Amino acid sequence: MAVNVRERRLPGGGAHWQTDIRVRLPNGRLYRERLKAPASTRAQALRWARQREAYILRNGLEEPPGASKRATCPTLKEFMPRFMSDYVAANRLKPATRRNWEQAWTHHLLPLFGRSRLDQIGAADIQRLKRQPVAPGTVNLLLGKLGTVLRVAREWELIAEVPRITKVKDPPRRPRFYDEDEYRRLIAAARDRDPRALAIILLAGDAGLRTGEIIALRWRDVDARRGVITVARNVCRGHEGSPKGGRVRQVPMTPRLKQALADLERVGERVLVREGGELITTGVITSAMYRAQRVAGLPKTGAHILRHTFCSHLAMKGAAPRAIQGLAGHAKSATTDKYMHLAPRALRSAIDLLDADILEPV
Repeated sequence: MAVNVRERRLPGGGAHWQTDIRVRLPNGRLYRERLKAPASTRAQALRWARQREAYILRNGLEEPPGASKRATCPTLKEFMPRFMSDYVAANRLKPATRRNWEQAWTHHLLPLFGRSRLDQIGAADIQRLKRQPVAPGTVNLLLGKLGTVLRVAREWELIAEVPRITKVKDPPRRPRFYDEDEYRRLIAAARDRDPRALAIILLAGDAGLRTGEIIALRWRDVDARRGVITVARNVCRGHEGSPKGGRVRQVPMTPRLKQALADLERVGERVLVREGGELITTGVITSAMYRAQRVAGLPKTGAHILRHTFCSHLAMKGAAPRAIQGLAGHAKSATTDKYMHLAPRALRSAIDLLDADILEPV
């Protein structure tokens, strides 16, 4: 068995890397093929040739002798169905993640690169993606998805190399949240209107539950004796699964949240249901939020501002970052760090350490 690579220059200018692969087949026959490698450097061509050699040893001659790997490489559009079935569905990604993939394919990746073969997507295409008229965070999200597609294609031996992908600068954005006065006004507005609206706002603002976690909450998840809520489920577009990040967490209840849940009428196993016992939806939560905001004289925003309020108030009151991360169910500490600029006590304590050193007698 042997693999050789040489640069072949063309008469009209230009060049490509040609591989020479010799393999002893299981039947004893010596097989040889010379192919143009889908690579721009000698190292990439050699790596591709070795992958091709390993493929022949493992699978035999499923392709006709002399067939070019580059010629059989699928376009991004041709690769999409296999990727969605053999990667997204096979790995049992959450419905929300699948929907994000579908949106990325439909609105961005296919319009830009759908006709391009996977081995043709390179640095120029990545720069073209960076120039799209969308927010920097969206560009970085798309760059990450394109990188995942190409890495999977390499693992499946469809391409030899993945081009280097770097993200664009995305200035950090501080989450919008309610200050204590605004939050009190919102709670008062919900309390005067509807016990269910009050429970929704407190579950999000006093316990940090996401909208889908509120919808999925069951009475058996509420331990009134211990004063603890177990967040074990999430609902997204009618599909129930584990919470975001796959982590079950427990959140202690504030006295007002505990009382708000005790005041609810129990109809079925779910904590929050519509009149008649039907399950609530995201629209029900949003409507309850809008009505309370209107009464409280606050701008109309989605319910997620309450989760930001939960994390922000914990940071302002000096809660440790690790505690906030655990209570909020953040998979990454970087998410929690967005709120830590609001922790003046921690910063003051750090500076006080310098004061103590300065005041010590020499």
